[in-house]
Amino acid sequence: MKLKELGEFRFIDRITAGCLVRKEGVIKAIGDDCCVFRTPENRVTLLTTDMLVEDIHFLRHAITPYDLGRKSLAVNISDIAAMGGIPGEAVISIAIPGTIEVEYLDQLYEGMKSMARQFDVNLLGGDTTSSPQHLVINVALVGWAQEDEVLYRSGAKAEDVVFLTGEVGSSAAGLDLILSRKEFSHRDALLEAHHNPLPQIKEGRIIAGLRVAHSLIDVSDGVASDLGHICDESGVGAVLVESRIPVTDTFRSYCSEFHLDCEKLMLHVGEDYVLLGSVPAESADKLQNALESAGCKFYPIGTIVKGSGITLRGSDGSTREIAASGFDHFRK
Repeated sequence: MKLKELGEFRFIDRITAGCLVRKEGVIKAIGDDCCVFRTPENRVTLLTTDMLVEDIHFLRHAITPYDLGRKSLAVNISDIAAMGGIPGEAVISIAIPGTIEVEYLDQLYEGMKSMARQFDVNLLGGDTTSSPQHLVINVALVGWAQEDEVLYRSGAKAEDVVFLTGEVGSSAAGLDLILSRKEFSHRDALLEAHHNPLPQIKEGRIIAGLRVAHSLIDVSDGVASDLGHICDESGVGAVLVESRIPVTDTFRSYCSEFHLDCEKLMLHVGEDYVLLGSVPAESADKLQNALESAGCKFYPIGTIVKGSGITLRGSDGSTREIAASGFDHFRK
């Protein structure tokens, strides 16, 4: 069925069921000019928004609508994780080309609702409009945190340990698979990493609650680029140890089989949505123990240094400066 056969308001009625995960604090959800909700007392409000544009952020033919819905919400929840917060209320705006079937949109919203249920997020409204050609999805998400627990990019200090809370590169390899259409025996794991990232709210809350980390960011644009943001905002530099960058065996196998640039994929592409941060050296073991005892991961991958720029120490002991580059919407 085409959307024009259903109409905007019947479509809104169709997707409303299942959008409210929890009722506490919600005064008005979908159905008025604004949603209305109470914010928790004694907490600061976090607000993030991300837009996903067809042929820029995703290829509609290469991802299921269900996975696209999950990812649309996941990238916003990951921003809340990077601040050490708890996600709460979301609004979804979507521009829909006339060629898309209503059944496709049903699956798209089922994916969003699935991710929302997983992280206790309410979908409280938004906007729908037509688009001449491309599907566009914009999510705005509100979360909360204790003010003294919020983590920023700007707090890194010289001699901090740089850490990751998960492996990187697999999403980039999954994207390479999609674009190149290579045949690979373990392709499903790489495609899953790219299409269905899992925000690390648990890790972010542990890091924030321990109150020892100096900085935190999620890896959306690439380790080098996102570490570059921390360095720029903090007025410091960093040294990364190549052999300590965590990747999966499947990623290594993929790069080896097709003679790919592993460094580029693991450092300069992104969409891994693990957390990257810095912690004082004397507190690194404490943070590692707290994360690992909760079933999470902690990988020390380098050191914050005085100065500027990012240096990579290779497996052969050589050092060289690398660009703090990753995905950039306005560069090709």
